[in-house]
Amino acid sequence: MNFVHDNRRSVVVGIGLILLGFIWWLNLWWLLPPGALIAGGVAAYIQRRALRTSEAVQVGLWGVGLGLLLLVDFLFPGILFLAGVSLLIRGREVGIDAQIQHSISSLRRPRQNTPPASSTSVPITIHSGAAPQAPVTSPDHAATGETTRLRE
Repeated sequence: MNFVHDNRRSVVVGIGLILLGFIWWLNLWWLLPPGALIAGGVAAYIQRRALRTSEAVQVGLWGVGLGLLLLVDFLFPGILFLAGVSLLIRGREVGIDAQIQHSISSLRRPRQNTPPASSTSVPITIHSGAAPQAPVTSPDHAATGETTRLRE
């Protein structure tokens, strides 16, 4: 049996199985329809983006939008909002696609390691004419003196 290992497909199937196991274990079956719509919207956007950008943005909007509306239980009024947004972005899909791609690339880009804030260091110099230091005592024999009150 010749089985070709497709790394990306294996990763997607593996993550899907893990998520299905968590849904089963925690009894979260109500997450399946919204999750399927969101995943379908993202997959359709990625698939259609190469040839038809405007269609990809509209399909992604409706897939992800309907999934989120199902998730927050705001389906019927939300469809009106989605329809309005869909009409408003018509003709601007290329710009929206560019913004989406910029957001994705900024998320994928590793954050640059910023150096920690430098602390102010003051050099300590000891002069030969300085006053002698008191001997350091161990914590068992701490030196105590009388307490002087400033005001009574």
